[in-house]
Amino acid sequence: MMWTVLAAVAWLLVAVIGVVAVTTGWTPPTARGRVVRPDLWGYGVLISALGMGAGMSLHWWADSLAMDNAGAATALALFVLGGVLQWRAQRPALR
Repeated sequence: MMWTVLAAVAWLLVAVIGVVAVTTGWTPPTARGRVVRPDLWGYGVLISALGMGAGMSLHWWADSLAMDNAGAATALALFVLGGVLQWRAQRPALR
């Protein structure tokens, strides 16, 4: 139970960082020098947090192995999409 609570707190912290990045343009000091578009980076963080949350919760609610696998695939796809958006936020916008 303790690990579940710690994972939920970590997920919430990541989501809050994403919301702050989208609304104010603030990025953590570790990413500040590389991120060119903080709003896109924030959206990537939010989508990654959504993938993490889906991975944690859908695993518990799955009735069957097929639903568990579909939930894991969805969570992985969201996590990868968030990573791609964060990566794109480190490059200037295409014109």
